[in-house]
Amino acid sequence: MNPFRRVLPATFLLVLIAVIGVVGYEVIEGWPWLDSVYMVVITLFTIGFGEVRPLSPVGRFFTMALAVLGVGTAVYAAGQAVEVIVEGELSGYQKRRKMARRISNMRNHYIICGFGRVGHQVAEAFRAANVQFLVVDPKPETATELEPLGVSYILGDATSNEALEEAGIHHAKALIACSDSDVSNVYITLSARALNPNLYIVARAGLRDTEKKLAIAGANRVISPYFMAGMRMAALATRPVTSDFLDLVTHGGQVEFNLHEIPVGPASRVCAKTLAEADIRRHSGAMVLAIRKKDGVFDLQPRAESRVDEGDILVVIGTGDQIKLLEQMVK
Repeated sequence: MNPFRRVLPATFLLVLIAVIGVVGYEVIEGWPWLDSVYMVVITLFTIGFGEVRPLSPVGRFFTMALAVLGVGTAVYAAGQAVEVIVEGELSGYQKRRKMARRISNMRNHYIICGFGRVGHQVAEAFRAANVQFLVVDPKPETATELEPLGVSYILGDATSNEALEEAGIHHAKALIACSDSDVSNVYITLSARALNPNLYIVARAGLRDTEKKLAIAGANRVISPYFMAGMRMAALATRPVTSDFLDLVTHGGQVEFNLHEIPVGPASRVCAKTLAEADIRRHSGAMVLAIRKKDGVFDLQPRAESRVDEGDILVVIGTGDQIKLLEQMVK
């Protein structure tokens, strides 16, 4: 809401008093409208000029009432306007308008619903990967935290269609439902799937029973942080070296390795070729770990004679530069 709307009631009342004053002088004193308007202006703005014409006793009482009511209302309206400016509401309103325009122009972005512990980690990962995203969360402290970082946000309930539509859900690439409440995540998933049937949805489940509900609600992937944490701790205890290697690959370390997925388009240089013919490793340095075929089946041990077709997705590992070279090959 425009902060100057706070001034509207007082401004409307001031205009009403001015109109009453003009009509009053015309009726009581029989003055022409120009003299009446002039008298009202010098009275309300306390200019201190003399009266336009001699006033009758009734006219003087009317002028005193006009001065008291009109000047008081004018001072109140001016105070409200100054308060809006001093408190920074005007600059805040302009920032929100600017952010709203930026959000409306987003395309193929990611929406994080819920900015709790999981939401913080997702946002940090997106920022590190330079991914375009925004956060939907009702807590006021979310704005305090995200605004200095330049991250777009919407203070609202992500379970409502209005908040999701404001977040540009019809143009979004994916949505992450990571509220601390399983019930909220189910509602978010239901609303998001209804608004955008093609949206990719990843949802958080605190309880194992909620995973099935989220899948029924329309989530493409359901993640249980507690289940994953337990599996991770067991892996660290039983296979520490393997876990360290996966940490190096997925989270970075001394070597900047990344796992990446690259779709194969119809005009790609590697399309309709075997891995040996494409020679991806020699031209880019990246290594193909798996190939997901168009029908969803994974080739988990691709060999030299494995064929790459249009619509396949290559799961590769490499440095940032190697991934960029491979993306140029696959385009």
